[in-house]
Amino acid sequence: MPGAVKMSWGNLVPALQLLLLFIGLSLLSLVDTYGFNKCTQYEFDIHHVFCIRKKITNLTDAISDIPGYTTHLNLTENYIEILPARSFTNVPALLDLRLEWNFIWKIDEGAFRGLENLTLLNLVENKIQSVNNSFEGLSNLETLLLNHNQITHIHQKAFAPLVKLKYLSLARNNISNFSVILEAVQYLPCLEYLDLTNNSIIYLDHSPKSLVSLLHLSFQGNKLMELNFSALSLPNLTTLSASQNGHGVIQNVYLETLPQLRSLNLSGTSVKLEMLSAKHLQNIRVIDLSNRELRHGHLNVKTVCHLLRNLPMLEALVFQKNAINSEGIKHLAKCTRLLFLDLGQNSDLVHLNDSEFDALPSLQRLNLNKCQLSFISNRTWSSLQNLTILDLSHNKFKSFPDFAFSPLKGLKYLFLSRNPITELNNLAFSGLFSLKELNLAGCWIVTIDRYSFAQFPNLELLDLGANNIRTLNRGTFRCLKKLSVLILSHNRLEIIEPSAFSGLTYLHHLDLVYNSLSYFHKHLFSDLEKLQVLKLGFNKIKYETTRTLQYPPFMKLKSLKQLSLEGQQNGIQVVPSNFFQGLSSLQELLLGKNPSIFLDHRQFDPLINLTKLDISGTKGGDRSLYLNASLFKKLKRLKILRLENNNLDSLVPGMFSSLQSLQVLSLRFNNLKVINQSHLENLKSLMFFDVYGNKLQCNCDNMWFKNWSMNTGEVHVPFLRSYPCQQPESQSLLIDFDDAMCNFDFGMVYFFCSFSVVLTTMVFSWFSAKMISSLWYGLYICRAWYLTKWNKTEKKFLYDAFVSFSATDEEWVYKELVPALEEGSQTTFKLCLHHRDFEPGIDIFENIQNAINTSRKTLCVVSNQYLHSEWCRLEVQLASMKMFYEHKDVIILIFLEEIPNYRLSSYHRLRKLINRQTFITWPDSAHQQPLFWARIRNALGNETVEKENTHLIVVE
Repeated sequence: MPGAVKMSWGNLVPALQLLLLFIGLSLLSLVDTYGFNKCTQYEFDIHHVFCIRKKITNLTDAISDIPGYTTHLNLTENYIEILPARSFTNVPALLDLRLEWNFIWKIDEGAFRGLENLTLLNLVENKIQSVNNSFEGLSNLETLLLNHNQITHIHQKAFAPLVKLKYLSLARNNISNFSVILEAVQYLPCLEYLDLTNNSIIYLDHSPKSLVSLLHLSFQGNKLMELNFSALSLPNLTTLSASQNGHGVIQNVYLETLPQLRSLNLSGTSVKLEMLSAKHLQNIRVIDLSNRELRHGHLNVKTVCHLLRNLPMLEALVFQKNAINSEGIKHLAKCTRLLFLDLGQNSDLVHLNDSEFDALPSLQRLNLNKCQLSFISNRTWSSLQNLTILDLSHNKFKSFPDFAFSPLKGLKYLFLSRNPITELNNLAFSGLFSLKELNLAGCWIVTIDRYSFAQFPNLELLDLGANNIRTLNRGTFRCLKKLSVLILSHNRLEIIEPSAFSGLTYLHHLDLVYNSLSYFHKHLFSDLEKLQVLKLGFNKIKYETTRTLQYPPFMKLKSLKQLSLEGQQNGIQVVPSNFFQGLSSLQELLLGKNPSIFLDHRQFDPLINLTKLDISGTKGGDRSLYLNASLFKKLKRLKILRLENNNLDSLVPGMFSSLQSLQVLSLRFNNLKVINQSHLENLKSLMFFDVYGNKLQCNCDNMWFKNWSMNTGEVHVPFLRSYPCQQPESQSLLIDFDDAMCNFDFGMVYFFCSFSVVLTTMVFSWFSAKMISSLWYGLYICRAWYLTKWNKTEKKFLYDAFVSFSATDEEWVYKELVPALEEGSQTTFKLCLHHRDFEPGIDIFENIQNAINTSRKTLCVVSNQYLHSEWCRLEVQLASMKMFYEHKDVIILIFLEEIPNYRLSSYHRLRKLINRQTFITWPDSAHQQPLFWARIRNALGNETVEKENTHLIVVE
């Protein structure tokens, strides 16, 4: 049986090898899937790929690594000039292809072969001059955009493969021959929209043609001299635009072949209205006769009325820029029963106060924007009971008289933006009980109060943006019980009084961006229980401490889902620990663009349902955003986290480990050098990880990130193949870094190195403790030997004896030895002592050597402490050298105490001296001391030192 087991394992090994090989090849295929060079996948949909503004010149190379399942590819704003044949065969699932804003001038035949699923092709803003047979294979294409090119010629069968094309735009080219276009579109059985805006077409084709499927046709901005469709059958055409054709008066008009025409635009085109046969326009609903007086004087209203009276289905008239006045309106109103009338940009309209619209009781929408109106009254529209939309924006109104809008009982949308209104007369809006939206943006309003909006019980949207409001008083909006959207952005708000938002129980959206708010009164938002969106960005909100707030500003906002605190003027500075208390329903929090923001570890704890967090662009100078390791600990449902452009140079390991629902993590444009496994651990749901624009180093620290990002089949790393190395070479790429050396097993190397270091340390320590003094002694002795052997010149001694003693015996030397030998009536001797006679500033060895050489004898005062002194030991050695080379008895040993023989074992030379040389022991009894000193004097001899030699050292 053991043999059988062995055989089974032996047979299994090749299978395992094949399995590992297969896994390796699979990982290599994933490299192509998630390691793009010039492109990136959309973070919320991997089927969408963007290659925008990447300086792409070679299309084939740029998209070679894009996965085959890609459905949307955007190559906008690059330098592509040529589309080679079969350029997109690696992306057969493509549905949407955008190539606008390139330099494409040539499209090879078969360039789009393999894109049978493509439905939209955008080639806007290129350099195409001729359209050839290059759309082969696009059998399902529905939209083709070729506008803003230089097209002058279209091959007859250029569009033949596009059998399902519905929308074709050839606008803004240089096409002058309409017949060429008709020949090409004959092969488009499903074409519904043909846009020929801003070309150079002068005449229509007079050869019999038919475009049965066409619904919309635009000749806007051409040079048409006729509108003769007699030879062109368009039985289903509903919309025709021939506006802005300004080369003379069009007289040849024939529209009989357009029986289903419902919308006709002749704005800015001079057409003799008498030529428009009303019997051929019986289905017209919308007609645009704007801008007709600029070249040919004031429009004849009677002629217009004659036409309008014979259009029974007409519902909307666009009559802009025709210099019509109030009297002209009266005449025009009597011609037809309109639902929509657009009189915008008529500069002759200054006052409307004389029942101008009484003849239009069915009117539902009236546009009077961009006129010169400065006065209206309730007589202006006394009969417009059915009006629902009124646009008076961009006029000259400073105020409105009382009850100006009272007849408009059914009005729902009122636009008064961009008027020089400074104050609101609430009585002017009396009667507007049905109003749902009031737009006062961009006016000059300075103050509002509790009465300003008392007339709007059903108002749902109020736009007061871009005014000069500085203060919101108490109860300002208390009458707006149904208001759901309040816009106060781009004002100068500094103070919002308590209860300013009282009564707004249904408010869902509050916009306060771009004001000067720096603080909140307590309970400011307490009445906004249903608020879902609060925008406070770009104000002056800041705090100076993380200390707990007594009244957290958002405590009552239990329904809030989106909160923006972006771009405070000097940064929020410090976020108090309970700043977000109460926001348990918050899903999106924006804290970016704050030049200074400090977040501790507890601020986000209440945000248990947060799904999106943006703290990007917070860098101030060279400072980086501080992120505590436990800051995100409670954000279990967070899906999107953006920490871009924050000067981050490192990440705390495990910082994101609690974010198990995180799908998108963006760390773009920071200073990160290393990404390792500890930074991304436990991110089980991660799909998109962006570290583009950092300073990643190509070394072993990033080996894990390189291999992981290239081999992962679940997480997309944008532009991975273009990450440059910051070190060691900025010209190389991270994916090209050879990490073979990082895989070398350094275990044994580390073991031997550490073992060698430990062993060396131990040997060195032992050597230092035991042998270092011997080395120094050897060095000094060699030097002494050299000086003694080669410098034997005769010299006079300065001292009778050099005294060698330890510091502990210094007292005995100075109290006993010195007085006894240098003083008194008996023969005296000159002694050399360390502290008294050594020359300052010279090496101690030099002093010792010179002292011994300039003394006849050396007195060694030996004690137990003497044996422990390294310097005393050196002095004995040097004195012995002198005795050896001069063959004189120069050493005298004085023992101050009994020293056992074994204590002298380490002093081999001293033991020899005891055996061979003179030694004297200091007596314990005082009566024996005279004999002791006599023996010392006898040992020193009678020769004395010349008194005139006063220097310590003589150098010959």
